[in-house]
Amino acid sequence: MTLTIELAPEVEARLHAAACREGLVPSAYAERLLEMNLPPLPPGQATRDLLRVWREEDATDNPEEMRKAEEELAEFKAAMNANRQAMGKRLLYP
Repeated sequence: MTLTIELAPEVEARLHAAACREGLVPSAYAERLLEMNLPPLPPGQATRDLLRVWREEDATDNPEEMRKAEEELAEFKAAMNANRQAMGKRLLYP
């Protein structure tokens, strides 16, 4: 995301000076300040966000892609079950 903000000259000078002390360009220093001061994500939110992005990227209504995905899932389940069965554990996908 690109964000453009207007800074008062004295704020810009302070930002530039602080960035220089840290060996950063002002935009990188400002990004660091934002990251450090944003509220933390709820536990597990980053994982949920990543999974949502993946799901959206993989979304399709193409019948051939859907058939292939279902086939791959069936193969995965069979392999997981075979592995669990070989170890004498309960099947994950009965």
